[in-house]
Amino acid sequence: MTRLIFGMVLGGLLVYGAMNYHVVRGREGVFLVPKLQSDLSAIYTDVRDFTLQDWRGNPTLAAAIMQSNRTQLFQDATHGGFVETVDHTVERLFRPSPVR
Repeated sequence: MTRLIFGMVLGGLLVYGAMNYHVVRGREGVFLVPKLQSDLSAIYTDVRDFTLQDWRGNPTLAAAIMQSNRTQLFQDATHGGFVETVDHTVERLFRPSPVR
């Protein structure tokens, strides 16, 4: 009976972690990045060989990394204005919408 309860608690904690955090593998190690929205997408991502096109395909992950100040994860995809572009994307995501 205790194994069942332990398994349920462990499973609940794993689902909670998967819904609220990205596990991101970079050149400097593995990082937990808080998600911007709770869901089960992009639980684990290896960004060591990411290019600019890969980052464009993962805008929610890029925004979450910018929001958590883990910008060292972008250094592998060196591009002149990349960090600035992601910063503008994050700003648009969190800018209050105008009241109509």
